[in-house]
Amino acid sequence: MSLNFATVTVPTLLLWIVGLLLFGVGALLGYFNMAIDARKKAESADLKVENAREDARKKLAEAERLLKEAKSLGANVPQAGDGRTLLKMIEGANFRTQIEMDGKPLSAPLTPERKRRLLELVNHFRPWIETADAPAPQPRPASSAPMVVSAPEPVPTPEVKPVSMAFPLAQPKPKTDPATEFKLLSMVKQIDVVLQRRIAGTTLEPYDIHLQDAPSGGLEVVIGEKKFDTIDDVPDTNIKSAIRAAIAEWEQKYVPGA
Repeated sequence: MSLNFATVTVPTLLLWIVGLLLFGVGALLGYFNMAIDARKKAESADLKVENAREDARKKLAEAERLLKEAKSLGANVPQAGDGRTLLKMIEGANFRTQIEMDGKPLSAPLTPERKRRLLELVNHFRPWIETADAPAPQPRPASSAPMVVSAPEPVPTPEVKPVSMAFPLAQPKPKTDPATEFKLLSMVKQIDVVLQRRIAGTTLEPYDIHLQDAPSGGLEVVIGEKKFDTIDDVPDTNIKSAIRAAIAEWEQKYVPGA
């Protein structure tokens, strides 16, 4: 098709120009809209990537923190049969003896916790300290004199006496000073006496709490029909506090130099 400019009028030319301008403006608007949409999509993708990276960093930091806590807890829990030294005596220079307890040097003054710990460890030596060795029988000295065998003497006939059917009166036991009786008790029994005096008339009295000597030489806590090997095994915090308070009172009143 050919365009004859001779037949084209001015209004027709203006319409062509306006149409071309509108087409160009529409094309530009479409291009700008496409560019804006592409930019928004790119920004949204970058934001998602950044959020994913931040979440990954947080999870990694949390995992490292939990790993450190697990390692520290594992290091603090004593393993069965680990052979760790509880009490250690070292002869240093100038014949001065140094004592270590739980791997740490023992020096005065002791805190109440360290003093209770030392008493618990020393209590393990009680069977060897309190057990009195029976004296060995002394052999009879050999006699060099000849043995003389004498004739048996006549056995006298025992005199028959009438038997009284009345029961003999029981002889009263000699009275002992309460302080002396207390000193004759073991260390655990002394602490139990102090404990019973402290909980008498309190809310802890019905629990039937007692301290007794363990077969291994330690201390056992008896609550009703239940036994606990150590004070820390007792689940009730009030009972543990009462026992520790009784130990502290016993140390203050009956331990020399405490």
